Amino acid sequence: MSVPKPTPNNLTIVRYGPLAVDFTVAGTYDLGNLNYDENVFVPTNAFIVYKNALGTNGTPAQVAIDNGTTSEPLFTTLTLPAVPISTSPNSTSNLSQSAFALPTNGYVLGQDPVANPNPAIGSGGGGAASTEYVRINVTTAAVPSLASTNRVTANNISTITVSSVPSWLVPGVMVKVLTIGNAAYNGLVQVLSTTSTTFSYYNPSLTTEASTADTAGRIGAIYGDVYVTGYLF
Repeated sequence: MSVPKPTPNNLTIVRYGPLAVDFTVAGTYDLGNLNYDENVFVPTNAFIVYKNALGTNGTPAQVAIDNGTTSEPLFTTLTLPAVPISTSPNSTSNLSQSAFALPTNGYVLGQDPVANPNPAIGSGGGGAASTEYVRINVTTAAVPSLASTNRVTANNISTITVSSVPSWLVPGVMVKVLTIGNAAYNGLVQVLSTTSTTFSYYNPSLTTEASTADTAGRIGAIYGDVYVTGYLF
């Protein structure tokens, strides 16, 4: 009995990414696509490298990677850590990562085009889309735990009061201010100064506002680059 010999091919290891994603915002992002029906992409690894991770998340983000269809995963949905390793300027650690796991029944991309009449396989042909995507889907946005208690703005400098300023909230860091009652406060901001209970930042959207009690705000950050690697043949 003869043993089959290996077949030479054009197997290539490819990488999709990096794609910058803010995990405090729910939504979908296209990391890449495969247009050639004769090729197949088999995903083998996916991971997030955190570029800015600050504070604790009361609601951790959940992230899926699929082929553009929610029910067709390339990797198992990942719940991001509630307390990611800090990447703030006062941190002594390097960047950190979270890795996705392969599902028991995972999808690949390519080879089978969308319905394409072919007498050999019958009318319609069947199959997948002729262009398929590596899609990142933040199905649940992260919600930081650090809450505001008060807000005030003078001369375009906004100051948020919290119960206690944590060690990672230092001048120079970039943080997300979320869900403050006045939307002009919200967004990605750079901290200018802090006290034991306040932090301040430049706010081009608001010149002045009187001191106002506000417990709705949440402050933190979880932002990173998403990568997907695999075999293309």
